[in-house]
Amino acid sequence: MPPFHLIPRKRLRHASLLFLAGSLCLCAAPPLQAADAPATASAPSKAQLLPGKIVYAQLTTPDLKSAKAFYGSLLGWTFQDVPVSKGQYAQALVNGAPVAGLVELPRMTHHGDPLWLPFISVSDVKAAAEATKIWGGHILFKPQMVKGRGHETVLADPQGGLFAALHSSAGDEPDVETPPAQGTWIWSALLTNNPYAAAGFYQKLFGYTVEAVQDAKRGTAYLLESQSFARATINPLPARLPEGAHARWMNFVQVDSVDAAAQKAVTLGGTILVQPHPDRQNTTIAIVADPAGAAFGLMEWHDPNASGDAK
Repeated sequence: MPPFHLIPRKRLRHASLLFLAGSLCLCAAPPLQAADAPATASAPSKAQLLPGKIVYAQLTTPDLKSAKAFYGSLLGWTFQDVPVSKGQYAQALVNGAPVAGLVELPRMTHHGDPLWLPFISVSDVKAAAEATKIWGGHILFKPQMVKGRGHETVLADPQGGLFAALHSSAGDEPDVETPPAQGTWIWSALLTNNPYAAAGFYQKLFGYTVEAVQDAKRGTAYLLESQSFARATINPLPARLPEGAHARWMNFVQVDSVDAAAQKAVTLGGTILVQPHPDRQNTTIAIVADPAGAAFGLMEWHDPNASGDAK
């Protein structure tokens, strides 16, 4: 499985990309239909596990053909169709390496709105599922072995945020400290109405080191770390969302130019939810939705060491 490329901990000290507490408006997190996995996968160079690392993402969409056209044109993804027992499934590739899965569910009204689901590495999937129940979450799809991917389960945290836990049969890709190529996932953030409780839940489930980060405009947020790398942030839900709105994960993909990518998303039938703007750690970000409404982030991150910028 390809990794989400995550910025090393030492470059995020006291500045943890708290970019999603503004006026983002998303739909409530829906139930999810599990999909068969691809028959092939790119094996990491070392068969190691990095619990807590976000290692994959899967899109649920009502129109696979349209989704492939959108993401292929926007991000340069190529696709490999994979035979499955039910429905249609395609694997997205960047430079020949898998980066995401796309599963078609034509009757989305029965399954909820289109969305991107993050897969988080875990050493014991069954134990993670049982712990999720104990700590107030829910098991949406029981642990199962999926050919070419490993042991996985789809879960919901106590605030309704959906994610998958994965024990990859091939191990996880090693962490690196340089910006990834365009089209590769780079960051994730959880938006929730109770960041403190959510931080405790994910800490217990994945063994994260958690650091609170104060922001006068956005409130307290939390940085999740494992293996000395920052993995994600937990941020307050935007104020404009209704009280009691479900938590939801937001995944960011590296692009060469956020401005250009956001405008191209519109020309391809997508929508800009949060306009491009500068953010912390020498980044520019935007939030967009594909033509079916699945939201994801665009990020342009340049290595300050490579450019000579101040740390």
